Amino acid sequence: MKSTILAAMCCLLVLCACRDDKDDEPREVERAVLVYMACDNNLDSQVRGDLYEMTEGSKLLGDDCALVAFIDRQHEKPYIIEIAKGDTIRLETYDEEMDLSDPETLRMAMQWFTCRYQAKSYGLVLWGHADGWTIHDSHASEPSVRRAYGVDVTDGSQWMDITDMAEVLSDFPKLKFIFADCCAFMSVESMYELRRVADYIIGSPAEIPAEGAPYHTVVPMLFSQQPNFYQQIADAYFAQKTYDNHHEPMAVVRTSEMERLAAATKDMLASFVPMLPNPALPDVGGLIYYYKHTLFDMNDFFLLHADDEVYRMWRQVFDEAVVYTTYSPRWRARYVSFIDFEISEQRYGGLNMYVPQDPSSLYQNYAETAEMQASTIHRMQWYQAAGLDKVGW
Repeated sequence: MKSTILAAMCCLLVLCACRDDKDDEPREVERAVLVYMACDNNLDSQVRGDLYEMTEGSKLLGDDCALVAFIDRQHEKPYIIEIAKGDTIRLETYDEEMDLSDPETLRMAMQWFTCRYQAKSYGLVLWGHADGWTIHDSHASEPSVRRAYGVDVTDGSQWMDITDMAEVLSDFPKLKFIFADCCAFMSVESMYELRRVADYIIGSPAEIPAEGAPYHTVVPMLFSQQPNFYQQIADAYFAQKTYDNHHEPMAVVRTSEMERLAAATKDMLASFVPMLPNPALPDVGGLIYYYKHTLFDMNDFFLLHADDEVYRMWRQVFDEAVVYTTYSPRWRARYVSFIDFEISEQRYGGLNMYVPQDPSSLYQNYAETAEMQASTIHRMQWYQAAGLDKVGW
């Protein structure tokens, strides 16, 4: 409640400043990018390195570019900086603690950002933790627990639901892109939820290392005016070698095609799920999975189960939505090596998706996630749009 009231007050102050302060006219730029850094958690140790990389990358930016970071670190009050020409300028320092996992804080940040910068196009970088689309219901001991993006540990452990994120972003100019520098963000459920707030969404369907993006090479690509700018961002990320010289799988979604993909998926599921030996719990053995063995590669699942001709027609629509991918035969996060399945260009699709599973057959820490997914998947718009309800999932 405290952070919600604070965010609302800050939003009001920003609105008044935009309307009345004639000495602070909006700066006109070609593109403005906000890096929303939810680092009041165990990623705090990565902030210094990433900010250094951003300053290095900013040396290649022109005066018509605005790179801004809204930062909430452990043991510090939130602040906003502009990063330009290899240097940083502190623009705001807040007196009160904020929770960047509170949707109203995101609203305040976007209001401040779009008010201060009049841009022909906007980008948003989501820096922090993520867990796919998964919603974790509240627990009595931690009444603010929700799950999907940006955990803040100030008052317990609060996350931001993707549905809340989409609702907030819909009130602002449509983003040219969202670049998600966080784990497992490229869920088909999340892409559908965010389809109206950004033209492109760029990120990984998998767990990523704590170090995140190589911003010294990614930052210039965030401001590229080339038609394939999204490919340049994904390639810059993919070029980085992580643990054991692995690369991270990446994907780019063109959101305007998500409703067509939902319709094609609805037809696809109806064509084979009722005929499976156990329609309520489809076989996922050997499939490419991401993060907690509860998010499976969408293309790989359909390639395994669907009729060849039906799959071919679906894949044509899928390729219009997922416009670019990079994959690695193997990848590794800090504590987990994803090596217990085969991966190929034919199998890898770049989007993870919900497939119901029997929690009793999973490791205990995965079973809780599987149960939570089963009880909350119906809250995602994808659930009905893609016909999951029609096949009993």
